[in-house]
Amino acid sequence: MDIEGIEFTFHHIGLACRSLLPEIKTHERLGYAREGATFHDPIQQINGVFMAHGPVRIELIEPAGEHSPVRNILEKGIKMYHQCFAVDDLEHTISALEADGARLITGPVPAVAFGGRKIAFLMLRTMLIVELVEK
Repeated sequence: MDIEGIEFTFHHIGLACRSLLPEIKTHERLGYAREGATFHDPIQQINGVFMAHGPVRIELIEPAGEHSPVRNILEKGIKMYHQCFAVDDLEHTISALEADGARLITGPVPAVAFGGRKIAFLMLRTMLIVELVEK
């Protein structure tokens, strides 16, 4: 993806799940390995863990509370729901994507999974949800 010279570095695909443990076990049987410990993000109201299989990285995410947005995603029957890209200038990238027809869903907010670096979620005109994380 290249909008106005912005470099989008692929980071992961986000998978919604009702419970992390069975998903972790299933993905380990498929050859994935955990990348770090399970984390809790009170702002996003999620628990998550990153897993990798060669160059492919996924983030398994479960709701952590009644008002977690992941509950809505799961109720719609959606499992794979976002792609994440690291960007140099989060605010500029958000503005460029909005000018291209994207809608800001969440953020920018600090994220536990990224050591407090800010993230934002946007829905593109094609209905693809992207997460941006500042480098």
